[in-house]
Amino acid sequence: MLRTLAATFGLTALLGAAVAQAVPRYDFAPVTAEMQSFVQAYALDGASLRVNKAGNVVYRQAFGQYTLGTRVRIASASKWLSALTLARLVEKGQMRWTDTVGQYFPDAEPAKRPITLEQLFSHTSGLPGGDDSCMSNPLFTLATCANRILQQSTMIGEPGKVFSYGGNSMQVAGRMAELATGRAWDDLFIDEMVVPLGLDATDFATSSTAPGYVRNTNPRIAGGVRSTLEDYGKVVDMVLANGCLDNTLLLPCQPSRRFLAQATIEAMARDYTVGTVDVSRPPTSTAYGYGLGQWIDPSSPLIVSSPGAFGFTPWVDRVNGIAGVFLVDDLNTRVVDDIADIRAMVNAITAGPGRRVTPVLPANPTAAKLQATRPARAEMTPRR
Repeated sequence: MLRTLAATFGLTALLGAAVAQAVPRYDFAPVTAEMQSFVQAYALDGASLRVNKAGNVVYRQAFGQYTLGTRVRIASASKWLSALTLARLVEKGQMRWTDTVGQYFPDAEPAKRPITLEQLFSHTSGLPGGDDSCMSNPLFTLATCANRILQQSTMIGEPGKVFSYGGNSMQVAGRMAELATGRAWDDLFIDEMVVPLGLDATDFATSSTAPGYVRNTNPRIAGGVRSTLEDYGKVVDMVLANGCLDNTLLLPCQPSRRFLAQATIEAMARDYTVGTVDVSRPPTSTAYGYGLGQWIDPSSPLIVSSPGAFGFTPWVDRVNGIAGVFLVDDLNTRVVDDIADIRAMVNAITAGPGRRVTPVLPANPTAAKLQATRPARAEMTPRR
């Protein structure tokens, strides 16, 4: 299986090399129309979409009141960013995925000490899912919040045997990174993500409206990031390019442009839920696997994503050679089907290098669907 995945990762690079020789042009008019309808139908402030096809950004547009620089809370899409931060530390030898809770928290109860960093970031640690209230409490630091989670939580299963989705385990992992390096999480994120990727508006201050990078002594590791379309686009571009910072698959990655090893990108996309028992998971994730900070699509292990509770959805689709970011700030449970429709349109339009394909879909699927099924906005769960 791993050899098959590796071969496909390599095949993606070869296909990308053939396509990237000239930036193809596609007819995205149906997507533009659908995005406009999406914003209007849900009475949203705005939304935006960015598409990278085989190393070339072929679509980038904002709608409504949004601009390409609009910064929004991305909720669980934070998990992918935090996992990549840890992956950089692991590659540098400052941590290992096999590091255990007991190494950093020697006073933890015996049942929790064998939990590994890998299990903490794949929701298979045995710690309860969900988010402890300390994560949104400014009176806590990352250190005191992680200590509280370890001291007050009750194990729900043996490490590596259960899957329980939530931020508790990742908060503990973030503190382990601080202890391993002697640096605050903000400093780690800046050094390992912001600077090398050139992120201009991404931080762990989701409740702030201040410009620039705002520091947070208790960052919500699994869900506290605010970001922009272009910033997160740089992240998925790198993943599609197998860990290379250059947004092209035409030439081998130069060592100075290597963000992560291809083997690391592949390992992070492996399904760590195999052989586990589901205890809790989001209702929209049925049949999905989970890697390190990313969901694995049930249709193919080569499609990964990290959608957030407010609809923000980044994905990498190696089947179709696409890295995409859908930016919106609403409720994922009511827009998830619309985002899936638009992704399908993108796949149809970009099928084949340089071809112009009009997808066989309703002219306005969002509007048609909403007329039949959409409840009144007043009945929706209010934003948090």
